[in-house]
Amino acid sequence: MKNLFVINKLDKKYIDKLVTLCPPRVYNTESEIIYEGHTPTAGYLLIEGEIHFLKRKRVVQTVHDDALFGIKELMNHIPLKYTVRIQPNSKVCILDKSTIKELLSDFGDELPKVLKELVA
Repeated sequence: MKNLFVINKLDKKYIDKLVTLCPPRVYNTESEIIYEGHTPTAGYLLIEGEIHFLKRKRVVQTVHDDALFGIKELMNHIPLKYTVRIQPNSKVCILDKSTIKELLSDFGDELPKVLKELVA
């Protein structure tokens, strides 16, 4: 299935850095973390668990561990086309703009291509 939303996988080196900048939160219940049509206030890194992307209350895509999403929309003020629902017992890092900028500063030229493309 083609990705409908900008979702990227990061290697462990970058995931570990993000976790130190922003400790993960565990969602014990199913929760909507992004609403269709809204401009996001954060991007997300799903450490473990499952997230559903919905359009008109129907699941159109499911994402699993180590998925980075919502960054491009956050950094470029793009309204989201999907509702994102995190499933119970999922662990996620919530990344605000300052955390992303700190990551850019810390890694500089070492920053993975996928992340550079998201913030450009």
